[in-house]
Amino acid sequence: MIHHSCFLTPGVMSSTTMSVILFPTRVCLWLLSLLYWALVYGTAGVTACMVLIRISWRGLRDPRRAFRWTVRNRPPACLRDPALGTHGYLRCRSSGLRLHFVSKGNSRKPLMLFLHGFPENWYSWRYQLREFSVQYHTVALDLRGCGASAAPYRLEDYALENLLDDIRDTISGLGHTSCVLVGHDWGGMLAWHFALERPDMVQRLVVMNAPHPASWLDAVLRRPSQLLRSGHTCFFQLPLLPEIALSMEDFKLVRSMLCGGRAGIRNRARRLTEAELEGYLYHLSQPGGLTAPLNYYRVLLSNALYRHQNVGVACMLIWGEADGILVEGMSGGARPYMRGSVVVHTIPDCSHWVQQDQPETVNKMLWDFLLQRESPQC
Repeated sequence: MIHHSCFLTPGVMSSTTMSVILFPTRVCLWLLSLLYWALVYGTAGVTACMVLIRISWRGLRDPRRAFRWTVRNRPPACLRDPALGTHGYLRCRSSGLRLHFVSKGNSRKPLMLFLHGFPENWYSWRYQLREFSVQYHTVALDLRGCGASAAPYRLEDYALENLLDDIRDTISGLGHTSCVLVGHDWGGMLAWHFALERPDMVQRLVVMNAPHPASWLDAVLRRPSQLLRSGHTCFFQLPLLPEIALSMEDFKLVRSMLCGGRAGIRNRARRLTEAELEGYLYHLSQPGGLTAPLNYYRVLLSNALYRHQNVGVACMLIWGEADGILVEGMSGGARPYMRGSVVVHTIPDCSHWVQQDQPETVNKMLWDFLLQRESPQC
């Protein structure tokens, strides 16, 4: 017994010592987390007040118009265009959810998988599906809760690990072991996370107008005022109110995001027609059509506090300089978190919707990166 007691003492002392040593670090992390969420919900509160004033004013002026939105009964022709590819469904092994995708090109060629953002669906990759299907099996996925994919209702169904399982199951379900992974907006955030978790399944990584998760946190904590620029991201953390605000006046805010003068596509030749805009509004107008996509913001923003290791795969980051949605200064913020080669491109006078705004420029950058026609910046 005496020998047993002596054997435990060093371990107890070691554990106590480690707890004391780690205590300041844990306190700092707790304070950092507290500051982060104070900034996020403070910004959400300010944005919510502005939105409520707007809703009240418009509701008083013309209540019939303000609180009207139309459920679209039939998919628009642009979503059924056979020139863009073949529609298909796959069943995720992990969740059993049925995901919709559009594919173009020979399935025996290397896979190029596209992940869209909000308020988009697979259709946002129409220019890339056609361009790269000559040499790749191009697949634009409707992420869970979006487009024609299954939309579970619970917030926890959109936990990061579930979303990453969907990407893994999609790659394997399509008959591939790895892919060129291309993501935009929170599709880009998912692409960052997937490359961190499963580098073995990512041949090359391309991210468009989506900051590395750790660089987002750095930018917010260094310049909290920048949260106001992306106040919608914080506002979407709130329940129900974002759905109401986005639906009002038949999705006027959604229209403004995609087509407005401040945030919308700037290239006149590529601005969405009314028919193309309906390609996004059709699914969003269905009952519950906004809640599932907004749950991505409600989950992904919390993952900015996770410990992020460096990305080890070859990566290209493309950023539209006239992004009216995300915070400034994000385009170069990924470099400190890259172990592999990285190329960063900024496109002048280009909006957040970069692959639709400047498709020719984006496609050329993609070809150069895929064919290694330019030197990586390490």
